[in-house]
Amino acid sequence: MSTHYEVLGVASTADHAEIRRAYYRAARRWHPDGFIGVPDAESERAELQMRRVNEAWEVLGEAESRRDYDRRIGGSGAAVAGSGGIRNDDGVIRIDPRLLDPEFVAARRHAQFDEISNRSSAVLRVAPILALLGLLAVIFVYTAYARGGGESATTTTFPGPSLGTGIEAGTCVSVIGGPSLLARPCDANADGLMIGAREPDGVCPLGTVRDVELANGAIACLAAIR
Repeated sequence: MSTHYEVLGVASTADHAEIRRAYYRAARRWHPDGFIGVPDAESERAELQMRRVNEAWEVLGEAESRRDYDRRIGGSGAAVAGSGGIRNDDGVIRIDPRLLDPEFVAARRHAQFDEISNRSSAVLRVAPILALLGLLAVIFVYTAYARGGGESATTTTFPGPSLGTGIEAGTCVSVIGGPSLLARPCDANADGLMIGAREPDGVCPLGTVRDVELANGAIACLAAIR
């Protein structure tokens, strides 16, 4: 069976930061929330893989437990991933007798699955908040710098459509005579996806691939349609 390193997709020489990143990638890949509504066989496979990922992190995420694990696999170069009760003592395989009790094994699996779900959900909840805080910090620093430089016009970033464009964020549009914008289905005939609007001295949001100066002087910020 695969080693803990193989489960996370890292080399046995990987440092702690690389192992942590690999765990987060694997947790996002196999989290149960991504397998809702799929066939039972696929859902069960994802659940099993998520348990293995979590068990690998529990061992490799702590320096002392990782050293013990490396010593166990050092002789043969392989070990049972997520053994948790199976150990190799100088070539003698010893098994925790509780592993022979189906009720004990089932309870243990449920506890591990709950822990995986809690950890992964916490990571997924925090990541968007951190990204938003980072974006706000960049906007604040940039605005403060522009003001401090004595510029007569303040460069402003608009997070969404405004300035009388009449189009909501996330709407596909075509550019028509005027020029002005016409909301339309997101198909091959659309010119882009509306994500913002700015004054002539402003800056479009990140992701803009085209800007269109409208008849009212506002500039529409369009992203590519995926």
